[in-house]
Amino acid sequence: MRTVMLAAALVVLMAAVAVAQVLPSFDTTRLYRTEAEFARAIQPYQRAIAANPRNARAHYWLGFAYVFGYRQWRIGVAPYASGYLERALPPLQEAIKLDPGLLAAYLVLHDAYALMGDDAKAEEVAQQMLQRSRPGWLAPVTLP
Repeated sequence: MRTVMLAAALVVLMAAVAVAQVLPSFDTTRLYRTEAEFARAIQPYQRAIAANPRNARAHYWLGFAYVFGYRQWRIGVAPYASGYLERALPPLQEAIKLDPGLLAAYLVLHDAYALMGDDAKAEEVAQQMLQRSRPGWLAPVTLP
């Protein structure tokens, strides 16, 4: 009986891990003209974070989506998204904290700081990315 319970728990755990890994990419091929459309687009990431706050990819995609929304605001197609750049920072920072090897999160966080005009923070993120992505046997790199 105990073996059956352990096997059942293992199957449930494996199914949960498989579901957590199937996270759709944010759709950058469309315009989100209303905030309701954008809110529907980010729901998978919000649900994934609610289910597992340690899901680095869900945090990444949520931050990525907010940066994308902000870019749509800048070109005039998302009037609701003027504050989305600030919303992008916490999930991107959390993604990096949870998975320091998730280089895409560094790139989007760097982009967000650059869009904000905070060049010092953007450079700091770039340096972190270089330090964490380079093999230990290579000489350190510093940006000019």
